[in-house]
Amino acid sequence: MHLNLVELALRGGQRYERTVHVEMEPVILGGASFQVSLPEGVTLAVDRVTGGYLVTIGLEARVYGPCSRCLKETRFEIHAEQQEFAPTTRGDWDETELSEFITDLVVDVDALAREALVLALPFQPLCGEGCKGLCPQCGADLNREACTCQGQAGDSRWDALRRLDWS
Repeated sequence: MHLNLVELALRGGQRYERTVHVEMEPVILGGASFQVSLPEGVTLAVDRVTGGYLVTIGLEARVYGPCSRCLKETRFEIHAEQQEFAPTTRGDWDETELSEFITDLVVDVDALAREALVLALPFQPLCGEGCKGLCPQCGADLNREACTCQGQAGDSRWDALRRLDWS
């Protein structure tokens, strides 16, 4: 969805606010795919401020995907908000200071919502705070059962250090 800011015809201090529907593609994070549901849509607000427009996007998302420790399918809630400024004149603005989501005062709402969501995602999504993950040797889910392997094999390259007497 694209929104032309000029067509809103906002004057200084005026605000445009609407809830819009955004189609969200699955998000790939660390090689894992996460499905996104936006049951309440995306809140879009545009404020006419001195020198341009302030675009604010807010969303409440349900995200479904694998736990990064045990790989169990999990669901978690995300609240995300992002603001972008769109100057009405290029002026002295450096290209790096301008929003990549607003071109010629037209906002790419889908891309802005996706960026807000991705920035709010946890680095390692977990099914719960106490998730023990999988045994690195036998692959047992340590949340359900004790592993059947006989301790950790360890990395043989460290054997010389293990034999040192530190006392």
